[in-house]
Amino acid sequence: MPLPRQVLLVVTTFTLVAATACSDGNPLREPGTNGATDTTIVVSAEPQPLFDDSDPSSFELASHAFEHEGTIPPAYSRRDGDNVSPPLAWKGVPAETVELALVMTDPNASGFVHWVIWGIDPFSPGLDTGQVPAEALQATNDFGDIGYAGPAPPDGEPAHLYLFRLFALGESAVDVEAGLDGYETIQLLEAKAIAIAELFAFYG
Repeated sequence: MPLPRQVLLVVTTFTLVAATACSDGNPLREPGTNGATDTTIVVSAEPQPLFDDSDPSSFELASHAFEHEGTIPPAYSRRDGDNVSPPLAWKGVPAETVELALVMTDPNASGFVHWVIWGIDPFSPGLDTGQVPAEALQATNDFGDIGYAGPAPPDGEPAHLYLFRLFALGESAVDVEAGLDGYETIQLLEAKAIAIAELFAFYG
């Protein structure tokens, strides 16, 4: 029986007791090999800092493109834009982290899986627009493609909530194969997580 998918409305860090998974994608396969971008891209500096540095130990996830509880720009939408992944940045990665995994789901559509990517270097500061690191793997999203699929809520519906979760994995996910079903992959990855940071925003 599948695990319930819950929405957490705050950025949080906690020791994991459940299980979920992540994956790999078509729209980001060119240029580069196996979905990787051909050069390393770093998140550009913003005039205002993304994070409050008063608590450097907290595990946090944010984006230069939209605020927490804000609106995702159309450029990152599958329905209305370029269908490229948004820039994301993080801090406070636990020292025991072996690798990072990132998951994007739509809780308003029963946890519809939009993106699962893992094998991310825990020392990296984030991902730029459309970036897939060379070492990363991705799962199959619920549109049936490998990799990122942007927001695409049905016309006429209220805005959907999109939940980004960054997993700090305490052990390698080398046993998780690329291209697996997104929800299955999330379960496998979350079982290895020692902390999770969350970011959510709306589109529609």
